[in-house]
Amino acid sequence: MSERTAVKSKMPNEMEQTPMPLDRERSNGRRLRALLMPPFPWKPERDRWRNGSGPDPMELDRQLAAQGIDLILLDPGKRPLNPFGGKHPLLQTLDPLRALHVLTAWREADIAIVVFEGGALPLELLRALFFFRVPVVIWDVALSDTWKLREFVLNRVIPRVAGLFVLSTNQKAYIASRWGRTEGVEMIGHRTDTAFYTPVPASPDGFILSVGEDIGRDFDSLLDVAAGLPAEFVLKTKRIAPGAAVPPNVKIMRERIDYPAFRDLYAQSRFVVVPLVGETLNASGVSTILEAGAMGRALVVSETEAMRDYIVPGETCLTVPCGDRNALAAAIRQLIDEPETCARLGAAARRFMEERCSERAFSDRFGALLRRYARKDKAR
Repeated sequence: MSERTAVKSKMPNEMEQTPMPLDRERSNGRRLRALLMPPFPWKPERDRWRNGSGPDPMELDRQLAAQGIDLILLDPGKRPLNPFGGKHPLLQTLDPLRALHVLTAWREADIAIVVFEGGALPLELLRALFFFRVPVVIWDVALSDTWKLREFVLNRVIPRVAGLFVLSTNQKAYIASRWGRTEGVEMIGHRTDTAFYTPVPASPDGFILSVGEDIGRDFDSLLDVAAGLPAEFVLKTKRIAPGAAVPPNVKIMRERIDYPAFRDLYAQSRFVVVPLVGETLNASGVSTILEAGAMGRALVVSETEAMRDYIVPGETCLTVPCGDRNALAAAIRQLIDEPETCARLGAAARRFMEERCSERAFSDRFGALLRRYARKDKAR
C-alpha cells in the first residue's frame, strides 16, 4: 500500500505531524515515518497544553522532525470500538481495531514505536498473517512477574520485537537473565523538559521537599529523621495516610496541583530528598531527580542500581544506603549546614540534566536508535 493511500485511511484519533525543516547536522539519511502507539490516549493532553502550562508534550516530535523523523500518533480507541477502552493501560493498548489499522493501512511505515508492551502483542502475533514488514520496538517495558496477564504478554513480545528501549541499565541485565535476550536491548533513559523546569536561586530558609506516589518511596524513614532536624519539610504525596503521626515540622500535601504549582514547590525548596525502600526494576524516584536537577536543586538520594544512570554521587547529589536512617539524617543535616554544597550540587545537577536528560539530548539518542532499527528494504 502506498503512503498516499495510508494517509487517506487514517483513523479519527490520529495526529499526523507536518514535516519540519531538517537540521542538516542532526539528520542522517532519508526521512522516516515512525508510528507512535501509546498505551492510553495522548492526544487530549496535547490538545489541552498551552505554553507554560506544563512540560511540552510535542517537543519530542519537533526534535525528531528536525532529524528527519516524523512521528504519527496512533492513540488507542474508546469503547465500543475498543472493548478495552478506559481500562488499565495494558488492556487499552491491546486495541484490536488500532492493531488492524496499523497492519493494513500503515504497511509502508518505517518503524512502529509501542509505548509499554501490550500494543506489540497483536502486531507480532499477526505479523506473518498480514505479511507485515514494519519493525516494532517497545519504548519503556513494564517489567514484572507479579501479574499473570503482563507476564503472558512479556513472554510473547520480548523475544519477538525488533528492539527494546529500556529506561535503566539494570533492566538490560534483568531481560538478559530472564529471557536470555541481549541483542536489541538499548538503554534509552528518561527525559525531562529543561525549558519548563529551569533553575532559580535556592533560599537558605526554604523547606526541604520530597515528592512521589509510587511504592518505592520510604517516607516512613524520612518522617522519622525529620523529627530531629532543624528545618521545615514538605512531603507532596498521598502515600501517608490521613491521621498518621507526623512531626510538627512536616507538612503533608495530598491534593492534586497543576504543573506550574508543582514547579513552584521545587523553586521554593532548599533541596530535595528522594528516600527509597530498596531495589526496584523501574527507576523509582527518577522523575523527581530529573525535575529537581533541572531546577538546580541539590538532592539526597537513596542509591539503587536503577538510579545510577541518573546521578553522580558527590557531584550531583549525596547518596545514602536504602533504609539507613542515620545516613539519611546525616546527609540532610550536611546540606542544611552547608549551603555552598547545596549550590555546587544543584549547579552540577542542572548541567547533567541539560547534557544527558534534556529533550534535545534524549531525542538525539532516540533518533539514532530509530534509524538503526527502521526497515532497510525501502529506497533511500
